[in-house]
Amino acid sequence: MKKHALLLIALFAWFAVDAQEVTFSVSSGVNDPAFRRKVESTVSALLTEFNRAFDAKADPSFSGIPIADGAAASVRMLWRNSPFHCDETDLVEPVLGTYDGNYQIRNIPLESLNEKGEPVYREMVIDLDRTGQITRINRALEAHLYRRIMADGSQVTDLRQREIILNYVEDFRTAYDKKDIDFLDMVFSDDALIITGKVVQRKKGDGSVQVRPGIVYSKYSKKEYLDKLRNHVFPNTKYIEVTFGVVELVKHPTIEGYYGVKVRQGYKSMYKSGAIYEDDGYLFMLWDFRDENRPQIHVRTWQPYWLDEARTQTIAEDQIININSFKITK
Repeated sequence: MKKHALLLIALFAWFAVDAQEVTFSVSSGVNDPAFRRKVESTVSALLTEFNRAFDAKADPSFSGIPIADGAAASVRMLWRNSPFHCDETDLVEPVLGTYDGNYQIRNIPLESLNEKGEPVYREMVIDLDRTGQITRINRALEAHLYRRIMADGSQVTDLRQREIILNYVEDFRTAYDKKDIDFLDMVFSDDALIITGKVVQRKKGDGSVQVRPGIVYSKYSKKEYLDKLRNHVFPNTKYIEVTFGVVELVKHPTIEGYYGVKVRQGYKSMYKSGAIYEDDGYLFMLWDFRDENRPQIHVRTWQPYWLDEARTQTIAEDQIININSFKITK
């Protein structure tokens, strides 16, 4: 009887450490066989390591995986927010060439668990340099959103700018998941205008509540906004999950390098007390890409989508902030 018990313990221990292996294959985009094998080996090892760490409830180890320090640090920050794994055993995706001569792999499917233990689907993007080293790992815009925005570009220059902008938009969204205050400090301009709206029930003169609620806006400086994140929001939340639905990218009609990005944003977080906070609204960002190496956000606004708890009234279309809502001076 004791032998059987020991055998069962050994089997359970073996299953516990034998994480699901992922085999990644390149479908297109790489002509050199040696480089193709290196990319396949690197991505396979990375995703398999995610599975091992997830099953072991441990931090991922990148020993033997060619990954830049910044990319490894980014994964660790995401991991602290919400660990993830890859449920696929065989994954086939193209390798895309990027504007700077490097490479990108999109549509990497991952799953994490929400507060109820239910799986939450995510997509990841992996950037690699010309040596096959991983240089960037982020949560990705969903494939259909990315393809639609890129398809709107009609010129080579515009396509290049759209690619750069979407990469930064992904960085911006992931920064909240990672609680990466340093990135937000870098990307907001020193004189950034930050506006958030909240729904209020406006009262008539007789004290009764009007039928349609209104939105009251609060304005913050960059310092005020980042201090709020640094000292209150990030330290007191167990995790943050930001999702982007509809994404619209508009080039300024007269000022070169300025783009407006409007997204339908979902925000969900769990406080360390266990309380859940959720909101749904429109996020607008005015990006300045005149210096592509250091783009800046000059305006960031958020408006609630729903105007009542029953979710029967939405913000009017003509009230949604866009690039034409601001007078821009060079």
